[in-house]
Parts: sequence; structure tokens; C-alpha cells
Amino acid sequence: MRRFKFLERTLRPPRCNFVFLFLTLLSFGVHSSARAQDQATSGESQSYGYEVSFSGDVQGDLLSLIEESSRLKQLKDKLPSSLAALKRRVREDSEGFDKVLRSEGYYDNTISYDVDESQRPINIVYEIKTGPQFYLNSFRIIFKSGKQIPSALNNANIGISTGVVARSEVVVEAKNRAIVVLADHGYPDAKLADQDVVVDFATQKMDVTLVLDEGPRLVVGNLEFEGLKDVDANYLQQLSQWKAGILYNAKIIDELRRKYLRTGLFEAVRMKPLDTTNAARDGTYVTPITMIFVEREHKSVGLGASFSTSEGAGTQFFWENRNTFGQGEKLRADLTVAEIRQQLKLGFNKPNYLRNNQSLNANINIKHEDTDAYEEKSVSAFVGIDRKWGQHWTVGGGLELELSEIQDEDDTESYAFASIPLSARYDSTNDLLDPTTGFRFGVTATPYYGLTAASPEFFKTEIDGSTYYSILDDDRLVFATRGKIGLLAGDSSSDIPATKRFYAGGGGSIRGYEHQTVGPLNSSDDPVGGRSLVEFGAEARVRVTEDIGLVPFIEGGNVYDSAVPDFFENFQWGAGLGLRYYTAIGPIRLDVAVPLNRRKDIDDAWQFYVSIGQAF
Repeated sequence: MRRFKFLERTLRPPRCNFVFLFLTLLSFGVHSSARAQDQATSGESQSYGYEVSFSGDVQGDLLSLIEESSRLKQLKDKLPSSLAALKRRVREDSEGFDKVLRSEGYYDNTISYDVDESQRPINIVYEIKTGPQFYLNSFRIIFKSGKQIPSALNNANIGISTGVVARSEVVVEAKNRAIVVLADHGYPDAKLADQDVVVDFATQKMDVTLVLDEGPRLVVGNLEFEGLKDVDANYLQQLSQWKAGILYNAKIIDELRRKYLRTGLFEAVRMKPLDTTNAARDGTYVTPITMIFVEREHKSVGLGASFSTSEGAGTQFFWENRNTFGQGEKLRADLTVAEIRQQLKLGFNKPNYLRNNQSLNANINIKHEDTDAYEEKSVSAFVGIDRKWGQHWTVGGGLELELSEIQDEDDTESYAFASIPLSARYDSTNDLLDPTTGFRFGVTATPYYGLTAASPEFFKTEIDGSTYYSILDDDRLVFATRGKIGLLAGDSSSDIPATKRFYAGGGGSIRGYEHQTVGPLNSSDDPVGGRSLVEFGAEARVRVTEDIGLVPFIEGGNVYDSAVPDFFENFQWGAGLGLRYYTAIGPIRLDVAVPLNRRKDIDDAWQFYVSIGQAF
């Protein structure tokens, strides 16, 4: 058996000791003097170019590792100054190759080399025989203090098992995971003290023992804060759900830090270094946990713009305060001024209302909208609660009151409604404006109750979903699809207010058609809406460069007067090509689309749309 100091694989040659360095320098000096004398005599410098090749049974990925570690290969363009220097590189490579082979489990390898000085360039041939691959027989962890290790520090939790190839990478990763496990079980200062690696050449097996200096065992005390200016510390305490008196757990600390960052109130959050200098090594040590914050600006303003041939130009302004009363309350005003819509919306959101992961939402919405289907003047007020459910689900409900005056093809009517919007949404995507992986699904069900004789009662349901799949590395090609179904249960379409019916067509629906024109039309070819809807869309998002992308797409669907879709009626299909310019805030998009089954005297030959963010 032999004992090894187990080192991480390196692609650099081992360091020389002082005696070797001295002899090397002496040899270099003597040789340099001789070479200088020869040059003075001949007037020419000796050439020490070389070629390197390998023979033996090393091949594939292992050969690639050997070549990557070779100093001869790395310094091919920087020729040695002497033959002695070249031979030194050859010897250093031989030692480096042995380390690479041992790191891959080949402990009984043999390496020989031949330097043919008679050739120009000098020919260097390595013969490498790997020998058998060794396997891990046992892996053990002990504490330097002799205390018993936590039960969580087992081979399964650190991702190692006996019988695997005895690669150094496997052992090093297991050591790193052991340090992480200890940090999650009261030992944040644990580190490697020693390691004992025994290789048995008779059985071709290896036994590893890691000796860890576990440091003091810590119990957390109170949670304290530094750096706060406008954010209320009581709110952060409520958000933390902190429990003093439990073992230190690095995973809990890191999740708390991320939770604070997700509030959007801080630029940076970090934990103050622990002071364990007075900790008793043979017992537990209670330490307070202090989080240090850097608050971000809580107020901001913004401006956006969009344009499409079907909806015209539009601008959007907003003002936002993300910490109105010191506990992350968001107050926001949105103003939209566009050709078909003018709208002012005041919204308020209080996060963690009454309990964590539950939000109170309220808004007032004043709107004027004038389309080919209707003209609407309305004011509405909403209050409701959203609650996070699990990692990806959000469920919500509320109460909304609405007063409106609507003019359609028949007449002008005033309505008053009370509604109870109920929703459930699932979102596992990785980005809001430019998702490349994940899935979105949502259901909204809203019963409407008429508060006047002219206001009917009905039930509106919408189901939508989209999925995103990255096909190539670095998200160079992303395939995205979406679908939507809408259902209206109640009176006939003509009795339901025009603003509550379903419409399709336009930039957020079926590109290639004018806004709201897909579906039933009146005698003047103006849209009248319907009681059911089906939409489908698919895109291939191709990243041409880091900043530029192309997106071919196809979309289709229809609106029906019946309460359920009539799938025997033809879809209206549109297709086109989009250009994307990727910015820090999201992609800016330009889409050009054409109707594939164009209706005579109704549909234009093409439409284009400009906006921020992907179409879905």
C-alpha cells in the first residue's frame, strides 16, 4: 500500500524544491555562458524547435486532459533557450502527466519518453501506459476534536459512494459538500485539517479519510439589522419568521438574504461576518445574526411607447413608490395616451398583508376607449387579495364595482356591475419579458351581477397558457407556443355589454389582422364580438447575435357567437417575421404579419407592430 496526499487535479507542473531550483539555475547559468561563447564564435543561435507525440494506451478524453496539461504544448510558441531547458520541460510534463492520470484513478501508470536530438525539429515521444483504473473502497470523515460527527454528514448527503472510480474530482467535491452540510448544521467555520489517502496496488482500491476541523458549534441568537434608512425593521422581522435558539444553518441565512432582495427594496443584502473568537470549542456558542442592507431608490418614473398599424400609436407613463409607508407598500400611477385608448390607473399593493406571501391589492381605473366595435367611458374600483401557493402558483380573489357608458352599433347604454374576479396562475418561467424555459398557465372566472335593470348577469371564464423550450445552447433557439380559450355564459351576445364580449385580432392576439376584426362582423364590417374564443400561436425565437434576433411566427383563432367554440368554423390564420433588439430591460420588437386567409375588402395586405417585450 502507498499513502498519497490527495490533491485537486491541476494543469500546471509541480513546483521545484530549493535544491532543485539552485541546481537548475546553476546549470542554466553554465549553459548560458557556454551558449554565449558558441554564438560569439559562430554568430548564430541554436534552434530548439520541437514536436510532441504520444503512444501507448491513452486515448479519448484522457488524452485530451494529458495534452491540455502539457507545458510543451502550452509553450510551443515560446521556444526554450537551451537543450537543457527543453529537457526540463520534458521532465516536468512527465511529472504532470502522472498527476493527471492519478487524478483519473490510474495510480499504477508508467510514463517514459524519448528525445531525439538528431532531428529538426527535435522529436519528443511519450509512451504512456495507464494501467488499471482504481476504485474507491471506503470514504470516512472524522472530526479533528474527536467528537462525533452529525448524522447528516453521511456519504449519501455528500454525493459519494463506494465502488466508483477513484477520481480526485469525486473526492474533492465530496469534501466541499461536507463543508456545506456542516455549515447547515451548526458549524459555519468547518474546514479541512488533514486527509489520508491509502492506495492498495494489490487490490487496485483506495481508502480515503478526511479529517475536518469543525470549529465551534453555533446556535443563532436574535436577528439584527444595519444600514436601514426608510424601511421599517419590524417589517423585516415579520418577513423573516426568525427563530432564535436553533443551530446555525447557512441555507436558512442564504434564503433569508434572497427573500429580502426579492422585495425590490434593496440593492444589496449581506450577513455581517460572525465573531467566534470567544467561542468555546467544546460546547455551543450563541451568536446574533446581523444583516447589512443597502437600500435602493424607492421612487421611479418611466415612459414607454408602442405602435401598430391596427391600433395606432400609444404612449405609457408611470410613477411608482415602492416603499410608501416603510413596509414595501407599492403605490403606482399609470397613464396611457393612445389613439384608441386614454386611461388613468391608480394602484396600491401591500405585500405580506396579515400573513407572509399574501398581498392586498386595490386600484381605481378611469378609461375611455374608442374602437370600431364600441366606445366606452368607464370608472371602476377593485380590492382583493393574492396569495402565493407553493413555489409557482398564485391564487386570488376580490370585489370590483364598475360604472360605464357604452355606445355600440345599436345605441348608447349605461351599466353598473358588481363582479367577483377569481384567478389562479402558474408560472415556472425564468424571465418576465423574455422567457426561454418554463410554463405559464392561468384561469380567471368572473361572475357579473347587474346593479341596474339594464345591466344583465353573466359569467365569464378565460383559460390561457404558454410554454417555452430552449433547443440550442445559450438560448440561441427558443420554441414558444401559446393558447387561449374564452367562454361567456348568460344572455345572448347582443344583451351582454360590448366591452365584456370576446374579440380577436391585433398585436396581442392574432397578428396580421386589424384590432378586434377576427370574428363576427356587422353589415358595415365592424366587429361585434362573441361569447366564445379560441386562439393559438407559435414562435421560433432565433438569436442571430447577442443583440439581434429573428422570430418567424404563426397565429390563428376565431370568435364565435355561440357560448362554446364551433371548431368546424374555419380559423383566421396570420403569419410573419419579427425582429428583436435585446436590451437590458427586455427585447424591443418589430413584427410584420400578413393574413393567410385574407377576407376581401376586410383585411389589409399586412400589419406591423412595435413594442417592448416578447409577444407572449
